[in-house]
Amino acid sequence: MPAMRARRYARGGGDYYAPPPRKRMGTPRLATMQLDKVGPAFAMPKLTRKGVAQTMAVLGGMVCVAAIGAAALGGSFFDVGKAAAHTMDGAATAMGFRVETIEISGALGAREAEVRALLEGDDGHSLLALDPQAVKERIESLDWVAHVSVRRLWPGTLRIAIERRAAVARWQEHGHVSVIDAAGERLHGEPAAENAELPLVVGEGAGPAAAPLLAAMEDLPALRSRTTALVRVGDRRWDVHVASGAVVALPERHPQAALATLERLQNEHRLLDRPVSRIDLRTPGRMSVRIAPELLGGPRDLASTSDAGAV
Repeated sequence: MPAMRARRYARGGGDYYAPPPRKRMGTPRLATMQLDKVGPAFAMPKLTRKGVAQTMAVLGGMVCVAAIGAAALGGSFFDVGKAAAHTMDGAATAMGFRVETIEISGALGAREAEVRALLEGDDGHSLLALDPQAVKERIESLDWVAHVSVRRLWPGTLRIAIERRAAVARWQEHGHVSVIDAAGERLHGEPAAENAELPLVVGEGAGPAAAPLLAAMEDLPALRSRTTALVRVGDRRWDVHVASGAVVALPERHPQAALATLERLQNEHRLLDRPVSRIDLRTPGRMSVRIAPELLGGPRDLASTSDAGAV
């Protein structure tokens, strides 16, 4: 029909009106997507809450596929779980959640090297597959570690903060000297030679038994700074050796109270700086002081008293 109208127009048969152009069939919306908005199949999403959720959803789907495949092949429950974990670890690593950096605070030198040796199998695996609780328990098995916190920082950092057991004294038993903490437990990783400034606890079983005295002395700075040794006597009581050379005999019962009395006497009368060889506090309410033998012919300003509050 349009062709006939064109011929009539060519012979002068009237005006010619061209038909409107034929509409082209549109392509489906999905076909016109910009290709630059479509990433690789395993592109890592932004590390937002939504991005992590999307990643977990993808990994969950892959784990299900792996589990179904392993079950279809007749694997046991253990095999299915192992296959699923392996798939999740590999997929998470491919998506960028690989352990690249391990940050350790609270341990230096040989201590840090000891911790990293425990973590050798963890670097290179995915951060998602890593169990923070298992890492925490592994490090806390070291005898010098008191507490550990483990955090995963996406996409590939493991942050470990270590709180060490504090060394408070040295324990001499059967000729061997070791370092102990506030509970009287040995710190095998702490060389005694490097902690010579710590007070010495002497005697069989003296380490754990000294824990209450060591705790009490934390609040008695004058006494603590002058104490050189705590010696266990007959597995019943303690003698305190101080820097001046004097020996203080503590009672069997309530030795912490006797230590507090000694702190007060030092602050008020500088008793531990006087030329005395022995201070006996074994009898409640009474203190006996023995003057150093070399000063027997000199001034004798110290003597026995029935009031431990006076010198």
